[in-house]
Amino acid sequence: MFKLRVASAKEFKNALDAIGTLIDEGTFLIDPEGLKLRAMDPSRIAMVDFMWGRSVFDEYEAPEEGIKLCVSVDELKKLLKKARKDESLELSLDTSTGRLKVVMRGRYVKSFTIPRLEVAGEEVPGELKIPFDAKITLDADELKKAIADVSLVGDFVKFSADNERLLLTAESDVSSASVEFSRTSEAVIDFDVKEPSAATFDTSMLEKMVKAGSALADVVTLEFSTNKPIKLDFRLPYEGKLIFYLAPRVEAE
Repeated sequence: MFKLRVASAKEFKNALDAIGTLIDEGTFLIDPEGLKLRAMDPSRIAMVDFMWGRSVFDEYEAPEEGIKLCVSVDELKKLLKKARKDESLELSLDTSTGRLKVVMRGRYVKSFTIPRLEVAGEEVPGELKIPFDAKITLDADELKKAIADVSLVGDFVKFSADNERLLLTAESDVSSASVEFSRTSEAVIDFDVKEPSAATFDTSMLEKMVKAGSALADVVTLEFSTNKPIKLDFRLPYEGKLIFYLAPRVEAE
């Protein structure tokens, strides 16, 4: 049995939007530490690592041994689509049906139940421990705008960093675009580049990740190395964690 209550249903909806950029259904782990999910997208080129610690919740009850809850992320998002800022959210197990019970309390009370799905036998990916050469902390909204700008030109964006700047570039057969963040830019909060690094990534995937992440966090730390995955770590309040990883596009020589 478990019971989770959070003050803002809309904030939880934003978290589901972030998770839903990669997966349609997912298995949450509810244990004494908090609500957790780590999953890869179907193509296995991207991963999301999410956690809301128990301090995020106004009420939190979870079994000592933890419980896995597999649900349709799309279905949950649909229920929360019109969630208001002043509505709280409760998640629990409906003991009579075995379904997930979703209750929103505001000017009135809305209750839903949705089925739990069978927990897939697929192994949960472990935490990625990759040494990166570039680590840059930015205003999340400014990064979102930069990726949107270069996406007007190309399907792939190249991230390049040296001691002086972070450069985002994209090209097509007839056009090119670039956005530069100098290390002294007002949008840059921290800048640490050990070695010049460059890697290319799918623009549409990055757009979805950064759009969803910037709805939850004001600041993002991006880490990458030449031809290695990029890590996008969005700073969530309290004991929150939202990290995306995206594999690079490596062109054959």
